[in-house]
Amino acid sequence: MELAEKIYNYYIENKHLLDSDKLFHFGSRMAAWRGDIVAYDILRNSYDLIVQPNRNLNDVISEIVNKAQTGKRNAHELRKPFFEKYPNLFGVHLALFRVRHLEIIYGIDARNALFNAISMDELENLEQSLLKDDEALKILSTFAINYCYLFERVVKKNEQSLPIEKFIEIGKRYNTNNIQEIQLLIYFYTHCIIGESNFYTRDIQIEKLPLYRQMLDTLEDLIDNNFDKINLDNKLEFLVCARICHYESNLFKRIYEECEKSISPEGIFIIDRHNQNVQKDRSNFTSSEHRNVLFIMSTTEYLPHSTLIR
Repeated sequence: MELAEKIYNYYIENKHLLDSDKLFHFGSRMAAWRGDIVAYDILRNSYDLIVQPNRNLNDVISEIVNKAQTGKRNAHELRKPFFEKYPNLFGVHLALFRVRHLEIIYGIDARNALFNAISMDELENLEQSLLKDDEALKILSTFAINYCYLFERVVKKNEQSLPIEKFIEIGKRYNTNNIQEIQLLIYFYTHCIIGESNFYTRDIQIEKLPLYRQMLDTLEDLIDNNFDKINLDNKLEFLVCARICHYESNLFKRIYEECEKSISPEGIFIIDRHNQNVQKDRSNFTSSEHRNVLFIMSTTEYLPHSTLIR
């Protein structure tokens, strides 16, 4: 798609303007989705950021595990009681991401460093507590789902452990008359799919696809019926997951038409301009990176690549 290539080229030409974490995000997604040569160079140049070779790995992981939540996130007030109920979730879920990046991109197994910071029993107990707490799963959404998939698929290397049918049922409990809960539902289902793909680096097992396509059935109807209320990040998350699951949807055309009308006056990148849930705090080049990398990914077939730097 011509617009996707223009946006990709604009980000590459101006990558020096991105914050280091945004640049790493862009590179890791483009390497996984496209096997992009420039993206692998970005990941090589991000080695110091992620590995921190001048520090002890145990200290790096321990610091992340103990990181306190700061700032506000989507549905902040709804989520606040559950972050208080599970105070170590935020830091531990970040640590699991770091363990994943170290292994999948730089070939470093950091699980022992993780276990030095938090025991396997504590990790197991946190997961089991979340899986028994339907309301926490529902409201924490991305944070809880990412934790469960990273813990099972990356740390434990367990492929058959998560209750996907239960996740489908939890998705039916959202109040779809509430825009915040619509957003949480979209993130809940899409991050089940993204987690199963280990963040775009592998195909989903054929026997699991019907379950994840059930999630996409629900999201397709939800987005179709609430189109003007839903921001482009959420819509594009759906399209990316449709690609991962080889799911055909009439929403591709409709969402792309909104994207084509939503180019920023400041450059060749997409911002929210034509829906009722515009993200005014995410409208510059850097803060729009997530939305734009999703758009680029959504325009091509899903052919996952290894992101391992050699």
